[in-house]
Amino acid sequence: MDNKVVLGYWAIRGLAQPIRSFLEYIELPYEDKRYTDPQEWFGKDDQTFNSPFTNLPYLKDGDHTVFESDAIYYYVAHKANKPELLGKDAKQQTMVATIRGVIADLKSSFLGWAYGSKETAEAKKEAMLQETGEFFRAFNTTLERSTWLTGDTITYVDFVLWEYVDEFLVLAPEVITSKPKLVEFHNRISEFPQIKKYLENPNYIKRPFNSPPYAVFF
Repeated sequence: MDNKVVLGYWAIRGLAQPIRSFLEYIELPYEDKRYTDPQEWFGKDDQTFNSPFTNLPYLKDGDHTVFESDAIYYYVAHKANKPELLGKDAKQQTMVATIRGVIADLKSSFLGWAYGSKETAEAKKEAMLQETGEFFRAFNTTLERSTWLTGDTITYVDFVLWEYVDEFLVLAPEVITSKPKLVEFHNRISEFPQIKKYLENPNYIKRPFNSPPYAVFF
C-alpha cells in the first residue's frame, strides 16, 4: 500500500475517471480514494493539505500532493517514465494542448447543461447536443487523418476524450454512432488488455457519471 499513489475524488466518474483509466493504462499502482460523504472532505480531509490549491481530484505520492487534472496527468506520466504520453516532441505537445482546449470547450457546453436548471433541462437538451455534436464531429474528422487525436501515438488526451464518448454513448448514442471513427477510437482504447480488464473489474464505476444530487444527467 505504501508504494501506491492515492487518487482522491468523489465516488462518481466525473473528472477522475479518465485519470483512473490513464493510471490503469500505464499500470501505475494506485489507491482509489472515493469520497461518498461531503463532510469527509469539506472541513476534514481538505484541511490536511498545506496548499492554497487544495481541490478534488488530488494525487498523493508520499509527502507530495498534486492538484488539478492536467497536473496529475503530467506527474504520473513522468513517474511511470512515460513522458511520451504527454507528447513525444514539441509538435505533438502543441497538438495535445490544442485538443485539451477543445475538450475543455466540449466539457463546458455539456456540464453547463448537466448541472443546469432541472426545470429547463429537457428544453435545452437539443441545443446542447447540437453544440457538443459539432465538437465530436471535429474529433471524428481528426481521427480520419490519424490513429489518435494528436498523431500516430497515443497521449493522455485520448483518455480524456474517451470518457466523454463513453458518456454520450449512454446519454445520446446517435451523437457518437453517427461518427464511425469515434466509434473505432472508443473500441480501440476499450480493447487495450489493461483497460479491458479494468472495465470488467467490479470496482469500475459504470455510473454515476455526474453528481446525482445536483446533475440533470448522472
